Amino acid sequence: MLHAFKRKFRTILQRCILLAILATIFMLIVSYMNLEFCYKIMSQNSLTYMCKKYKNYEYSGTLCEELCTNEQSFKSFKCPQADMGTIMFTAEKNGDVYAVKLARHIKDDLSWIDSRGMQVYPKIENFHHIVKMHITLTYNVTLDDNMIKALVNQEIDKNNPQQMLNFWRLFKDNNYMMSKLYDEDSLFPTVLGSCGPYYATESLNILKTEQSLLQYVSSDWHKRLKYALSLMEFVFKMDEMKPEPLRMCKMKISNFGVTGDNRIKYENAEHVYVETKIDKRLSDGSPCEEDADCNFHYCMGKCDTKTSTCNGVQQNNNLQIFCDKILKGGGLFPGLLASAKTPKNLMKMVKNCIDPSKFSNLHVAGRSYAPNTELALRLYNEMKRLHKVDSKEAVVGTN
Repeated sequence: MLHAFKRKFRTILQRCILLAILATIFMLIVSYMNLEFCYKIMSQNSLTYMCKKYKNYEYSGTLCEELCTNEQSFKSFKCPQADMGTIMFTAEKNGDVYAVKLARHIKDDLSWIDSRGMQVYPKIENFHHIVKMHITLTYNVTLDDNMIKALVNQEIDKNNPQQMLNFWRLFKDNNYMMSKLYDEDSLFPTVLGSCGPYYATESLNILKTEQSLLQYVSSDWHKRLKYALSLMEFVFKMDEMKPEPLRMCKMKISNFGVTGDNRIKYENAEHVYVETKIDKRLSDGSPCEEDADCNFHYCMGKCDTKTSTCNGVQQNNNLQIFCDKILKGGGLFPGLLASAKTPKNLMKMVKNCIDPSKFSNLHVAGRSYAPNTELALRLYNEMKRLHKVDSKEAVVGTN
């Protein structure tokens, strides 16, 4: 009986080892295919297509000239570090890494058909006015005519007015516009040039933290606490933007990165909006049965029980999302402070930050799930104190 048990155990062990080997081989094949797909399809095909459009005068922009007339200056075409849905490919030039992206497709068109059946585009002056109105209505930012002209930083060929549509596609892309409008505030990657609907930004060194169940017992708590403090300062900065705060309806650790001069920026601004814009979106009168029906990604709405419609401003804020998705996390992706080493009083603050609705003195008036400034400062100061204490202990430990 003992021999039978050993034989059965040996068979099970061999099968487990075989399955592990097959799984490893499968993962390597998938990784290789992803790399090949990225390099051959995303970079090479995109580059070929881009340059063909440029030579046919359909695309214009400084990036066209850089990539298509002097392509030898670029090297090291690679897959992106971050989300491939945002970045097509990266390439290096003179030691600087360019992240090449593609603006989203748009349904609206700038042109119309005249009585002769000819396709007509607006005059450049009218196009500038269209761009100006779009920026004012979407971002509550009013730019003077000279700034609008600078934004449309490449002359549109009068003989190829379809180039105008590509610029319009860029201006309708939230990722591109946030980088351009808030460039001086260093919130998002700097735009380095465009070619039709393609544009390049500086590439960020994505913050690398282990997000797995192993971090509960890992020894890098001090490093993750330091990250948490830096990211919290970024969140504070978003709330201080003028003319109004910026709201992040998606927030992921993997989208935060560092520039060459050690400034933290957020890679993907696709779901970042000015406060009035997201408030308007959440209170658009859509039918609902509960508050969750009015949510837009991580931004919480409110359902009017009398009318059963979404009719309220955003109920949480950036800090609540930060505490929930970045500090606490959940499931297979625990947050930065999800560790056995995190003090209970700190985790209690994080939980209050996630749900301050139970305490009238902890949330912003009219926004029941938005932690107020007092709670934000208490949480930040406690994290800073713990980081300072932990740093001193580390120094003592090395002496």
